[in-house]
Amino acid sequence: MSEPLLRTPRMMRLHARGISYFNAVRECRSIREAARRLNVTPSALTRQLAQMEAEVGAPLFDRLPEGMVLTEVGRIMARHIVTVMQDAARTEEQINALSGRQDGRLRIMAVEGVTGQLLPPLLERITRMYPAVDLNVEIGSPKNIVSALQDGSVDLGIAFSLALYPDLRRVAVAHFPVGAVVRPDHPVAHLRTVTIEECVRHRLILPTRTLSLYRVMEPMLRPWHEHLHVVLHTGSIELTNRMVAAGSGLAFQSPLAVEMQAGHERLCHVPLRDTRAVTDLGVYVRESRWLPPLLETVIEELRQELRRIQGVGDEQVL
Repeated sequence: MSEPLLRTPRMMRLHARGISYFNAVRECRSIREAARRLNVTPSALTRQLAQMEAEVGAPLFDRLPEGMVLTEVGRIMARHIVTVMQDAARTEEQINALSGRQDGRLRIMAVEGVTGQLLPPLLERITRMYPAVDLNVEIGSPKNIVSALQDGSVDLGIAFSLALYPDLRRVAVAHFPVGAVVRPDHPVAHLRTVTIEECVRHRLILPTRTLSLYRVMEPMLRPWHEHLHVVLHTGSIELTNRMVAAGSGLAFQSPLAVEMQAGHERLCHVPLRDTRAVTDLGVYVRESRWLPPLLETVIEELRQELRRIQGVGDEQVL
C-alpha cells in the first residue's frame, strides 16, 4: 500500500459499493433481504461487509436471531454514511438545478395532529411547484420521527412538544393553544375560553402517553383525578375527533387537529384558560446534514403555512 494511502483516513477508503451495501443491511437487518434489494448474491454482500469490517478493524453488526443489529462501531459508521449519502443527494440536486431540472426526493414524517390543517395545503403547493419530485409522507409517533431522522430514512420531521436531541436541529417552531374540542351543541361550545374545572364536569376523551398532548394535559388534570369521567383513552387523533363528533365526550387538542373529524359537522375548539395549555409544533432535520435547495424551500413554505394558520407575523414563527 502506498504511503499517501496509508495516511488516508479509513473512512475515505470505503468505496461507494461498500457504503451502499452497508446501508442496505442496516435498513433491512438481513443479509438475504439486502442482497435481494441490491440484486447481488448474499455471498457477495457478505464478502463486502467482511472487507469493510477489516478496513475499520471492528465488527459493524451483531448477528442476532432477530436480525443484523448495529454494534457501537456500526452506529458510528452509520452516522457517517447517512451524512455522506444525504450530502451526495444534495450535491446532485444542486447540479440538476443548474441545468433547470426540478426533481429529487423528499421524505417527510409527521404526527397525526398536523394532517388536518397544516399538511394538505403545504403538500398541494409542493406538488404544484415541484411536479417531478418523488414525495413520500408518513404518519408516525414522536419516537418514530426521532428514529427516522437519526437514521436518515426521512428528511424532515414534524412533531409537537418534542424534546431536543443533540443530533437533531429544529428549523422552525410555532406555538398553539390547547383547548377543549366539542360539538357545536355542547354546553362548552359557546364559551370564548374554558377552565379545566368546567371541562371535568363532562365526559372526557383523553390522550394516552403515546401523544405529546398527554404531557401537556396530565399536570392540569391531576388535581381532578378522582372526579374524572373518562369514556376513552386513545392515541388516535382521528378516533378522538370521530368520538367527539358522535357526542361521546369532550377532548383536548391543538386547533391544528380540529379539522380531522368524521362527517360534515364542524367541531369547536375552545382555548383552555391556563398558561400551561400551550403546545409547540417543531420542524426538525438531522443536525449534521446540509440542506438541499428543495428541503430549504419546503421549510420556508412550512413557516409560511404556520404563519397563515396562526395569523401572526414572521417573528412568531422561527
